[in-house]
Amino acid sequence: MNLLICENIKDLRRKKDTTQEDLAEFLTVSISAVSKWERGECYPDIELLPKIAAYFDVTVDDLLGVGEIRKKERIAEYQEKSNQLNHIGDRKGDLELWREAQKEFPNDWTVLHFLMYALTYIDEKEHSEEIIQIGEKILAQCTANNYRYGAMQILCFHYQHLGDLTKAKEYAEMAPSFYVTRDLLLIHALEGDERILQRQYNIVELAELLGQEIDTYAWRLSGEEKKHAHLTAIKVYELIYENGDFGFYACRMSQIYSKLTRIAAEEQNKIELLSYLANAIKYAIIYDTQEDFQKTSLFVNHISHNSKSSTKDYMSNDSYLRLKELDDPCYDFIREDEEFTRLTEELKGVAKGG
Repeated sequence: MNLLICENIKDLRRKKDTTQEDLAEFLTVSISAVSKWERGECYPDIELLPKIAAYFDVTVDDLLGVGEIRKKERIAEYQEKSNQLNHIGDRKGDLELWREAQKEFPNDWTVLHFLMYALTYIDEKEHSEEIIQIGEKILAQCTANNYRYGAMQILCFHYQHLGDLTKAKEYAEMAPSFYVTRDLLLIHALEGDERILQRQYNIVELAELLGQEIDTYAWRLSGEEKKHAHLTAIKVYELIYENGDFGFYACRMSQIYSKLTRIAAEEQNKIELLSYLANAIKYAIIYDTQEDFQKTSLFVNHISHNSKSSTKDYMSNDSYLRLKELDDPCYDFIREDEEFTRLTEELKGVAKGG
């Protein structure tokens, strides 16, 4: 706890607009002693703590930083609970959690940051005013870059959702360029295994970015071009996870194959439909049932998959989502097919609704 005394004395003195000389005179100590405290070279004698606290009109706990430490521990508890709620897809519960945190710490940047994200996952239009208010407050007053960039991201997405592309562009242009992101810059600040691990994390993120961009690009296409885009996105993931150790991204594979399944259904192409559906189901079941493991593919073999670290926007599992998708009338023409029935039953064995 004493580790915070030095910076606290310096901050309190600046807030009080007083000098080291003034504090030294009040305490009847040398100016060099106060200077050493603020530089962290030594700490005040314990008997001086009540007098220093009285000078700044704070408690000894505040001077020691006990309150700040307890606050950080409490917020860490909120974050841990939030991770648990997001892992099971309970977005409503997550919003309620951060509402409680805000009551306890109304002006804490960490709390406001997570509250802003939680609001966007419920009903953006309903909470639009609050999202914008929090985002602009963070940009105007917060100095922590991670929270500032988070606010830029949310405000950009939010204004796009509202149809105000001018405002969305305004916030997008506040962010740094791709090549000056934290993840890419860290490569130049690390060495050895840490550097290798960071490069692999970057490969994972870039693969996800490229895969999702190609897959999303398919919305403007039709026919064979649309199918080609989805298949290309799959190839991106397969290129990186060559040993099939997709981990979290098994859900991406399932989602993309599900889109291809629907295209085949609309074309009433039975052979392609069953092939795509088998893969959509395969990866959904992998995602829903996999345990923790060490990846082995060349470009990610320093990374472990942690099954409890993922988050989602829904409380059911992926197998349940794939099963419900098959209720669509576009699958009626093949519903009595023996293989289709077998695959459906396979899904039912794993599906869990939210």
